[in-house]
Amino acid sequence: MIPTSKPVIDKEMEGEMIRVLREEFFVGGENVKRFEEEFAEYVGTDYAVAVSSGTDALVIALRCLGIKGRVITTPMTFVATVESIVLAGAKPKFADIDDDTWNIDPFEIEKQIDKDVKAILPVHLYGLPCDMKKIMEVAEDNNLYVVEDCAQAHGATYNGKKVGSIGDIGCFSFYSTKNMTVAGNGGMITTNDKKIAEKAKLLREHGGGNFAECVGYNARMNTINASIGRIQLKRLDDWNKKRRKIAELYRKYLKRIDDKIKLPVFDRNHVYHLFVIESELRDKLREYLREKGIFCGIHYPIPIHKLRPYIKYATDCYFFSSYHAKTCLSLPMYPTLTEDEVKMVCDNIKNFYEGKI
Repeated sequence: MIPTSKPVIDKEMEGEMIRVLREEFFVGGENVKRFEEEFAEYVGTDYAVAVSSGTDALVIALRCLGIKGRVITTPMTFVATVESIVLAGAKPKFADIDDDTWNIDPFEIEKQIDKDVKAILPVHLYGLPCDMKKIMEVAEDNNLYVVEDCAQAHGATYNGKKVGSIGDIGCFSFYSTKNMTVAGNGGMITTNDKKIAEKAKLLREHGGGNFAECVGYNARMNTINASIGRIQLKRLDDWNKKRRKIAELYRKYLKRIDDKIKLPVFDRNHVYHLFVIESELRDKLREYLREKGIFCGIHYPIPIHKLRPYIKYATDCYFFSSYHAKTCLSLPMYPTLTEDEVKMVCDNIKNFYEGKI
């Protein structure tokens, strides 16, 4: 059996969990502070604030900016991106994706800007950085905030800068399937703005607790989770290199049928949280692979603008997002995937298209 994803937990992480259980506070212990410092240094920002999930990171980030108008984002993302905009008291506005990168199209963003738009929320989908140069230019020209959704792009770089350090705020998720995890839910907010960092810390702890200054959340990170995150952060670059190598193998073994499927764009900055292809026969292919013990995911089967809570925010058909949702298939991708396993996946895909079934 080859799963879609597989997190890495080793003896060092297990041992650290036991030590933390015996020696530290369960919530907000020393490991949380150190994780924040190390993550900020890694991303290249002055501050990092640990929270209990990537969703909390996005909600708190938008709250820190005080956004009450509209936020432009992509309809091709996990629902948490758009959910967070609504939970923060703002309203989403969608811009279609680019047909090649599957990331939000900066030219579509420009079309959506009006007096009610206050921010842009680009998602570095599947681990590929968005066109941040163009997005930042659009934001500066229109006096808009930029909040990066980096939930799938830990360690990815754009023009020499880590994602999460380019916009006003970066938001990360450490959910179990991400390029690095904390063995459970967790999130991180990154910024160079001291006031934003201080406001984020207030919001994650009930707005200040017994001395509350605002209405906040119970969104603190578990100390055990932080201890795992610190170890995984040290391994992240190596794991991302392995993901890139696996992506190269997929390209090598699928080259013969690249006229029948669409492969992701080649980009050395991609960290391949997912290796996604497009196939007109997606559902049949997925079922065929499942029968062979190969499990593939669909990220995401329904674009956000077609989901019941968010239909009212749609103003277009968002053609490329809708097409991608019908054809996208996530092949197995994790750092411990072997070349033999990649070849097995590819051989079965080729057999499917060549009628050897």
